[in-house]
Amino acid sequence: VLAALITLTVGCAATAQERRYEVVVKPMSSESGFEKVKVSKAALGSTQIMLWRNAAINPDCTAVDGVTLSILRPPEHGKATVSDEPLYAAYPPANPRSACNNRKVPGHQAFYQADAGFTGHDTLVLQGSSPEGRVRQITVDILVR
Repeated sequence: VLAALITLTVGCAATAQERRYEVVVKPMSSESGFEKVKVSKAALGSTQIMLWRNAAINPDCTAVDGVTLSILRPPEHGKATVSDEPLYAAYPPANPRSACNNRKVPGHQAFYQADAGFTGHDTLVLQGSSPEGRVRQITVDILVR
């Protein structure tokens, strides 16, 4: 479970009030090792955006075999790609792998680029898997403006 505190100032300058909100991100567990995730993204025109990334590493920052990311259903109004390239991980401080956060580690990243002139909603489905046999199906809804 990930939690973050967010402080927002609302109102006009003379009467602005600071309010704190807690945002909790909790993955839905699945007894079968299969889970479905829905993600919303936004893109401006045909600018490429990053949709999803995954990595599995050992505490010494070396890659764990068996991690995949692929496109199950491509978008109708653009192009999706998956690249195997190093990325910066973001492990929480209590995780022994957090020492790897300051360097790039092996991973996979999915990108989207809308067709020229397209505006509206597009959707695609990704699938990621882990060495432990967990499979995650990621449905990405993209609003292109």
